[in-house]
Amino acid sequence: MAMGWFLGLLVLGLVVLAPPSMAMTAADLPAAPPEQERVVDQAEVLSRAAAGELNRHLSNLTSYGVEANLVTLGRVDYGSTPATVATDLLERWQQQDPQERLMTLVETKTGQVAVVASPALAQRLPPNLLQSTAEDTIAGQLRRGEGYRLTMLRGIQRLDTVLAGEEDPGPPALEAAVPAVRSNVPSHEETAASNALTWVAVLLGLGTVIPMLTWWVFSR
Repeated sequence: MAMGWFLGLLVLGLVVLAPPSMAMTAADLPAAPPEQERVVDQAEVLSRAAAGELNRHLSNLTSYGVEANLVTLGRVDYGSTPATVATDLLERWQQQDPQERLMTLVETKTGQVAVVASPALAQRLPPNLLQSTAEDTIAGQLRRGEGYRLTMLRGIQRLDTVLAGEEDPGPPALEAAVPAVRSNVPSHEETAASNALTWVAVLLGLGTVIPMLTWWVFSR
């Protein structure tokens, strides 16, 4: 009896203390959308300030009749993809709260991103826009070393712009790194540094020769 009670507590503790990197499915996330917070940072990659900023921008989308949420996971369970988990979660939350919904899910282990929306939003947010936002605006920038806060914010702002009836700004422009061309002509700074070294060498030489000459003259 005591052993069974102990094992039960052990299992409960393992569930409660599951690390953020634990493989997850939609069933492991809240059954209903959070009432106040629109960001579910299960992977713990956002600071409190970043989560608050993203939450405010997501809340702004309600002015277009869209309930938007952002979820981060360490990794999804085997056999699942970020897109299937995001779709399952969106459908489950829509059953609890039948609003037009928008869901962004980021799997931090692989850097994969899914952006899905209710079918009723297809005209305003077409699938190719959602896919480009996920792959180019968010995931692509993450692969280039941008932070989670900035890439997610860009994704939200892109969708906000389209919902406002404006033209899609597209993903951030990729600026190719141009290698600097090495010139054989010395720059002003290089010339000044070379002259300074020359003067130092001359002064050191004089500092050595003059005392020797002085000693030689007065020692005769």
